[in-house]
Amino acid sequence: MSKYIADSIRNNSRFIIDGLTKPQSKAVSEIIRGLFVKNTPILRRLAQDDSILTKKQAEKYSHHLGNIDIQSRVDEFALKQAKKTIKNKTIIAYDLTDISKESSKKIENTSIVFDGSKRKPVNGFFLHGVGINNNLVKLKVHNSDANTLNQTRRKIVDELSEKLDKQGVWVFDRGNDDKKFFKYLRQNAKVQFIARLKLNRQVIIKETGVIIQVKNLKPGKYRVCLMNNHNTHADTELEYTLVIQKHLRDKPPIRLISSLPYEKYTKKELVKMYLERWGVENIYRRAKTKFLLEKIRVLGFRKFSNLVSLIQFAIVISASIFVQLLESTTLWIAGVLAIYKHFLKMKSLSINIDSFITFMSTILKPLLIKKPPPPTNQLSLL
Repeated sequence: MSKYIADSIRNNSRFIIDGLTKPQSKAVSEIIRGLFVKNTPILRRLAQDDSILTKKQAEKYSHHLGNIDIQSRVDEFALKQAKKTIKNKTIIAYDLTDISKESSKKIENTSIVFDGSKRKPVNGFFLHGVGINNNLVKLKVHNSDANTLNQTRRKIVDELSEKLDKQGVWVFDRGNDDKKFFKYLRQNAKVQFIARLKLNRQVIIKETGVIIQVKNLKPGKYRVCLMNNHNTHADTELEYTLVIQKHLRDKPPIRLISSLPYEKYTKKELVKMYLERWGVENIYRRAKTKFLLEKIRVLGFRKFSNLVSLIQFAIVISASIFVQLLESTTLWIAGVLAIYKHFLKMKSLSINIDSFITFMSTILKPLLIKKPPPPTNQLSLL
């Protein structure tokens, strides 16, 4: 039954390795299979040929990761999966996360990030992520030597919004509370969005002209404008919908600003749409817990970025196979589903992508490396 999953991984991998040399294709295929079998990005642990030292195999993987660029191919594959389900109201969740590399000071292009678990700034990388319907369509390692975070964020929005024909509603957390960015989304990118505001965000109430910080407003729904870039007067050219709404007991109200029409959506609908962005947080957690994203050890920035892209690819494939497994009615796939459900019962797990990734790692085996035939003992007639 594992043949169905192995074939799915191999067939989808062809989209990524197309155009690579034969040695590069072989190395990438082994890394992808190793990510599922071993659930780790540590190159030595991905080795699958018992006849070759693991160190030699890791050096081979590292070498090829430094000579290819597969991020665009992975993004294209992921977007292709997401476009099958996207509609005008589909949530496109952008989020910035980080990888702590406190003890790896030799990795290229690291910058200072905030380690939430240790509550202190450390060396590491920022990751720009975009999730659509449980698909991780973007997982880009930020190159601090080339662009600022804001420049990369804008580039991602521009690129994806064009490919999605401006469909969907972009959702941002309060780390993206930036009036210049909001104006850019409206006038340049021309996309719909919902964003969470910080407490000190100043708005102008359209009805009264009062300038006030959102923390001082009562729960409700308001038509508002923002201050201009120099905070000297109101930018009345653009109107926004502001929602202040309680959504959790014993928690302060959530404060959202949106370009969506005031009359079209209720407060609860806007809050519900915003909260869907937690899907991308769950995908980040999946990358860090199921594929140990933060354990990557390669030193070169290009190698690091390619390995992150392959983890993104593994997550997208997992989601794709999982959906096919639940929706298909063929007997062959039904057999795989039955084994998966038996596995869940044995492990006391529930049906979700995380448990399915664990299931795949238990039934998949390392790639079988074909050995050349031994030399014949027959003497040559020549």
